[in-house]
Amino acid sequence: MADPPLAISNLAWTSAGEAEILPRLVQWGAEGVEVAPGRLGAWDTLEPARLHAYRNLLTANGLVASSLQAVFYGREDIALLHEEARFNAMCEHMKQVAEIASALDARRIVFGAPRQRRRGTLEPAAAMALATERLARLGAIAADAGACLGIEPVPAVYGGDFLETAEEVIDLVRRIGQPGVRVHLDTACVTLGGGDIGRAIAAAGADLAHFHLAERDLGDFAAPRMPHARAFAALAAAGYEGWTAIEMLGTGTDDAHRVRTALAAAIAARTAAGAQP
Repeated sequence: MADPPLAISNLAWTSAGEAEILPRLVQWGAEGVEVAPGRLGAWDTLEPARLHAYRNLLTANGLVASSLQAVFYGREDIALLHEEARFNAMCEHMKQVAEIASALDARRIVFGAPRQRRRGTLEPAAAMALATERLARLGAIAADAGACLGIEPVPAVYGGDFLETAEEVIDLVRRIGQPGVRVHLDTACVTLGGGDIGRAIAAAGADLAHFHLAERDLGDFAAPRMPHARAFAALAAAGYEGWTAIEMLGTGTDDAHRVRTALAAAIAARTAAGAQP
């Protein structure tokens, strides 16, 4: 089986550094870019022409948009589990996100957003019941655009208070039982939440739609501490063929070197996983 294709988030560089980095990504081992729409412009400026221009820019550099992330960035007015008006606003925003995914031909939408999904005073069981109903609606919006939501476990260290573990996310996805809502896992989120990335991948099985390689606090890969090789081995054992995306924040200083280092680290981890008996 071919190795899962590698992508890297456009959060790993600033707008000023993009012209230097994009033309070199294929040479460094990437096939795709995970797009944080906010890096392309403010939400009200993301017109179809602008999106198609970015898609064409990726194509010109031998790349595709693998996925979307940070899709609720700056939208503190919307919420999954609070009053109906705020959830309705989330649905309207999701329609725009789905249109962006369609314009870029990105088939995976990462749903992290710990602030927008906080359960607050809701009891866990009540939060799960409400999330099951509401994420089904959001997933249907994504599915209409040919995409799906990948629900990410977000641990307390990142401000999560709902769906903090892989087990909870897998349970939720299977309660919903529709193709527009699937599982997204991340080496750092699972590990920092006290989980084992290999067991989480195995438990998700065919429900796993997307995967992130990340270090704590979206740091660089100069000296990786998360179990990326174990993740690659588990992905291979599960028959996973989707994207593996590096999630890392750029600093505006030497981002090209940091991106190249991250991709080299990912390839080394994938190679080490393949060498395991």
